[in-house]
Amino acid sequence: MVKIMTFMLFCFITFTTSNAQVVLNDFEDASIYFDGLFESPSSLDQYGNIVLDLGSASAGRLKFRISDVNISMEESPEEPGCADICPPRIIISFKCIKSECISDPAFEEMGSYPSSAISIFNIKRGKKAFEYLKALKQFIDKN
Repeated sequence: MVKIMTFMLFCFITFTTSNAQVVLNDFEDASIYFDGLFESPSSLDQYGNIVLDLGSASAGRLKFRISDVNISMEESPEEPGCADICPPRIIISFKCIKSECISDPAFEEMGSYPSSAISIFNIKRGKKAFEYLKALKQFIDKN
């Protein structure tokens, strides 16, 4: 009986923690979580203006307001196309809701684009980043 109860408790804890969603209570929560996922020079301000700089234009270097975009995620398997074989990755896409709203912070004079994406090669981190960005959008839209 003890083994069954222990197994049921293990299953319950595993299920609830694996399906946990990101909850942002205030801007300080949002900022701390952002800094943990995205390294400098990426930045976030209290109005939801984001600069994501993953090191190159191909990995992702974007500037936009989170409330101006829809966000989607795709898990891409290993495939040809990079220097040799592209490793599995998470692609997070941003599409402007109305007009062109996404720019490259390194080349802002080039104008804005209606959509763009970032690639994160650490699958677990990429999924966390996607869940965080969805929660951030909800938080900013609500406040």
